[in-house]
Amino acid sequence: MTHRRPAAGAPTIEREETRLTGNEHDTARITAPARLRQQAPRRPERWAGGSGGRGATLRDGAPGRREGGRTVGGLTRPGAFSDGDTTTELVILVDDDSRLLPPPQRSGGGRRDTSPGPVETGPDTTGPFLAPLGHNPALDGLRAFAVLAVIGYHAGLSWVPGGLLGVDLFFVLSGFLITGLLIAEYRATRRIDLRDFWIRRVRRLLPALLLLLVAVAAYAKFIAAPADVAKIRMDALASLFYVANWRFALSDQSYFDHFSAPSPLLHTWSLAVEEQFYVLWPLIVFLLMRHSARTVDRWKGQRQKAQSAALTVAVLGAEASALIGLVLLVLGTDPSRIYYGTETRVQALLTGAALAVWRAQRKQLPSERGKKMLSWAGVAAAGALLVIWATVDGESRGLYAGGFLGVAVIVAVLVAAVVEVPNSPIARVLSFGPLTYIGKISYGLYLWHWPVFLAMSASRTGLTGVPLLLARLAVTLAFTLLSYYLVENPIRRQRVRVPMPLVTTPAAIAAVVVLALVATNTSGSSARTPADLERLAREVQEAGRTLPPGSPDAAGNAPLRMLVAGDSLATTLLASEFADVAARMNVQVADATMLGCGVARLPIRRIEGQAGPLTTGCENWPARFTQRVREVDPDIAVLLVGRWEVVDQQFEGRWTRVGDPEYDAYLGRELDLAISTLSARGARVVLFTTPAFAAREAADGSQFPETRIERVVRFNQLLRAAAERHPGVASVADLAGVLTPGDRYTDRIDGILTRDDGVHITAEGGRLAGEALLPEIVQQARPTSTERTPVVTTTAPG
Repeated sequence: MTHRRPAAGAPTIEREETRLTGNEHDTARITAPARLRQQAPRRPERWAGGSGGRGATLRDGAPGRREGGRTVGGLTRPGAFSDGDTTTELVILVDDDSRLLPPPQRSGGGRRDTSPGPVETGPDTTGPFLAPLGHNPALDGLRAFAVLAVIGYHAGLSWVPGGLLGVDLFFVLSGFLITGLLIAEYRATRRIDLRDFWIRRVRRLLPALLLLLVAVAAYAKFIAAPADVAKIRMDALASLFYVANWRFALSDQSYFDHFSAPSPLLHTWSLAVEEQFYVLWPLIVFLLMRHSARTVDRWKGQRQKAQSAALTVAVLGAEASALIGLVLLVLGTDPSRIYYGTETRVQALLTGAALAVWRAQRKQLPSERGKKMLSWAGVAAAGALLVIWATVDGESRGLYAGGFLGVAVIVAVLVAAVVEVPNSPIARVLSFGPLTYIGKISYGLYLWHWPVFLAMSASRTGLTGVPLLLARLAVTLAFTLLSYYLVENPIRRQRVRVPMPLVTTPAAIAAVVVLALVATNTSGSSARTPADLERLAREVQEAGRTLPPGSPDAAGNAPLRMLVAGDSLATTLLASEFADVAARMNVQVADATMLGCGVARLPIRRIEGQAGPLTTGCENWPARFTQRVREVDPDIAVLLVGRWEVVDQQFEGRWTRVGDPEYDAYLGRELDLAISTLSARGARVVLFTTPAFAAREAADGSQFPETRIERVVRFNQLLRAAAERHPGVASVADLAGVLTPGDRYTDRIDGILTRDDGVHITAEGGRLAGEALLPEIVQQARPTSTERTPVVTTTAPG
């Protein structure tokens, strides 16, 4: 900007500006209100970007000299602070004696106060002015390692199980850099322009997110499974309004996560946490630092108190956040709630904020010995971080018991080392060219990699292992570069001028909302969300407590009573049109199902690579079956299990699976017990074969073993063998032949959607099953329904 020099002695309008200059040279200005003062001619003095933590050191930018606290001639002082996207560069008009002129105050009635404010001269006694930090390539290198760790974790690389903690590195960096900008602006202009701060955040983050949401809408329309579409709709809206973390924390979908694909927007939870921090933390800093000092001494004193208060709030806030997480863990809260919650994850952001305030508050620069110690501390912190990434995973209880705060402190030490000692070994490593470039585009890489990984599955690409990973990375990089150079950079640099942004920005958001709603429209579809399945289970259990009313049919036959027992597959069968078909055949249906519970009762099982305990209450199924048999006195007892019998189980201290002779023998005993229990009052037991499940892929493209068809085929053989051991009591109905003919998974039969999530049965799928299987079952049961005699069993339930 060019400043016109007024005539000597003439009244001048003086403006103080904060110029925000990005790493890629984009510029935005923060201009303090003008004030009218009678003064001598003034000269602009530029506070340009510095590095290495140097204070208000003077450099000759034009002829000049330092005399007794006065500056004579043109000078340039380092005083910039960068967040990696924007660098604060102050352009301040000063008197010939180099007095800093503070921004104006408002007098009553909204009129500008033109009286002189406090004038500051001499050295800054509350810390190096602006805590100067120019663009530091090592910080871009840190971003690169963070995003690569997250990508490695999502790619299923076994040597980075803790790669998810790369998000915490992002959090600490964000808290450090954003707080540094706020402190720098405050100390330079005695104000914080919140509006401009939030506009910069929106311009930096929103365009790429909108583009991603458009792509995810296409994914939902053309690729996603029917059961996932409605979930994607809510995820997209939550991501757009930066509340995705609470959407995932409070959705209570942990059980059904095994039966639906992960959300393509699952990773946006971290963006939500950061945006919530960007809204609240600047307000807190603004309130802490707001003042109306009229003298330099008061200004310095209040400034020091404000910075001390900000440091205290940041430190105590981080500790409180960690403590809340620990309390929730002790209370038995689901770890996913702790992982996603803002109040439990803000500890990393506040740790970075505390580092920034400390850096601005300190009164002495590190000595040479201090720099050397800090340099080695940075190396140690980097090593510790790599060890943590290689050994800790998201299931580690220690993370939720203070571990997140410990990781944040380690990252803060690393950040301090590369900032304070820019020539340290670790800083030089992190400043490696390719790393810094990856760091610059890390936002796009983070946004695009996860939905690309989901869309490019092994079944769609025909690739697995390293070839699949390379293909995914290539497509991710392509989308990232297109977004970076065609959308993000032009808007951030303001090369693309958005006309009437107050109108066009809300219009763009509204357009994306409409597109997401249209693309995820599930009207006319029987697709169910995980929440729908939970609701169905409650409804089935409530309705199945008593038999529906019935009366003799036209032939005078009394209604048949049918008890359906099993896991969630049986639950959805009961909730489908299967019950309607049964009612038309004068069959009354009652419920004895329980989500997550088959007949296998081993304490530990593994699904999708994660070991976990048996669902609470499953070990009591014999007693539950016995009680329901007494209450219903069924003519027919249907057993539909298999989902949990085909997963890996821990049997007698070792992992085993169906097909292992010892485990097969165990399953045979459990099936015998189920048949005896269900037939205790003379009911005919019908074992429904288990239909094939949709293949589910691990992160590296390999198929999870519990979805392999050979396991289901083997379990159905065990069912038939069990029926043969109970002649006249048990028989087999081939549900698998109806829903998955030829033992090949399909979600549609003759154009009818029969399975909406790869496991559970839809309403119309249940109708097909009922029409195919019930006539023979009823025919076998009705002639003997009035002559039933109890079957004596020597095996006691339990």
